[in-house]
Amino acid sequence: MLMEILQDRKTITGFLDSIFGFLRRNTDFYHTKRDESDKIGFPKGVRDQILYGAMQRYDPDCLLQSLTAEGGADDGETAPPAVEEVVLESEDVPQDEEMEPIENQPPQKGKEQSKFSPSDYKNGDVFESHCWSQTLKEVEVQALLPKDHQTAKKLHISIQAQHIKVSSKHSPETVILNGNLSQRIKHNEAVWTIDQNRLIISCDKAKELWWERLFEGDPEIDAKKIECERYIDDLPEETQATIEKLRVQQLAADKQQNEIQTSSPDQAITLDRLKAAWDAEGSPFKGQPFDPSIVRMT
Repeated sequence: MLMEILQDRKTITGFLDSIFGFLRRNTDFYHTKRDESDKIGFPKGVRDQILYGAMQRYDPDCLLQSLTAEGGADDGETAPPAVEEVVLESEDVPQDEEMEPIENQPPQKGKEQSKFSPSDYKNGDVFESHCWSQTLKEVEVQALLPKDHQTAKKLHISIQAQHIKVSSKHSPETVILNGNLSQRIKHNEAVWTIDQNRLIISCDKAKELWWERLFEGDPEIDAKKIECERYIDDLPEETQATIEKLRVQQLAADKQQNEIQTSSPDQAITLDRLKAAWDAEGSPFKGQPFDPSIVRMT
């Protein structure tokens, strides 16, 4: 699975972006504990220590790696965990209410009552028993599972190009999630997992576009609130090459300007005047990136 992600994202930066994006959406990795009563997340600074330690362990030039290989340091097998794992207990629900099909439950009155965090439905929407989030390429669905249906062997999960249905394997009338998707997905590449009391379905969109709703009949989301940021690694290769070329040119221009300013105060004054006249009305260079190298200065 990791090799498939690397082949899909093509670069180390894109691969790490996928990994940390997964941690952001599915774990408390980015949650900083406010006090001792906070049961999830890490104390301030611990997250960075974990990352640095993991990088050191596989760095051939790192002393820690050398000591481990020679048996001179703890290999981590017997080390205590970086943080204590905490299992959050949820309020018990009566059996008759718990087994009630999700479709028959009343709709949610407000997002403030949701059991999902805002990151779980980023660029998507939230309902009483499920939510969804999206990027331009991917969509993720999270559904709450009844207490006695939190293992894969008790669920029947059907993921099709434009339909998702999750029900009880032993009681088919108990439907947890069901609906026709508003857009098509690459269902053969869909991945699902169970995390505590949630079923998480991740899949790629058939087309790169922003969905207005998850299921047909759902209320339309506010398109103005979609965060449309797109990482450079998601852009076409030609666009990436153009951006990189401009970045190198800008770095070279900045370096040249700094050299002029530090080597000759008089040239620095001349450069400032040239920059002011560069975009002045009637200038032949108006509208072009500032490049003093094409102007002969004496």
